[in-house]
Amino acid sequence: MPILSDIPPDIRRAACAFHEAGHIVVGWHHQRSITHAWLRPPYGFSGETCFEPYRRGFQPDRAVDRERAEVEITILSAGHCGEMIYWNEGEGSKWYPGELHSHADDLDQMTSYIALLRPPDEAVMRARCARAATAILYQPRMRLAHAAIARRLFDHRRIDRDEVDEILGRGTAAGRVSPAQSGGR
Repeated sequence: MPILSDIPPDIRRAACAFHEAGHIVVGWHHQRSITHAWLRPPYGFSGETCFEPYRRGFQPDRAVDRERAEVEITILSAGHCGEMIYWNEGEGSKWYPGELHSHADDLDQMTSYIALLRPPDEAVMRARCARAATAILYQPRMRLAHAAIARRLFDHRRIDRDEVDEILGRGTAAGRVSPAQSGGR
């Protein structure tokens, strides 16, 4: 397995773009509105995806908030899942470093949602959310959108809501879950 520093910069940047695009596509599927995503300077080896904040907080006794918390864990899982699509295919496959550290921030962000849900087995919940994210990303239409968003991020280091809407289809409900299914935002 290659040492991370031996991996060409374009390969590392593409992996990061696929990571952030995973968050975007799964968030869009669950009707989370993105504000922007970007690959951090100077090299684009890390990134950030920002969604519109919720209008109200989470209450553990409300079923809709518990569903929203699980959706957030799924969206956070989607970065790693999206990045693995890159590492498992094409040019990325020969450079796969064997262990990804890019998911640590996402795992940290899951902590508050997991604390709210208090599942009997956190690993089982995280695995279920990762499978849900992967299932979304492997839908044919979403795979195309995932690759297009990653390409835009790779080329320009940033993507905004309008560009995401253009790629995923502004105003279309295809591929999206209803507000009732997604926890009612």
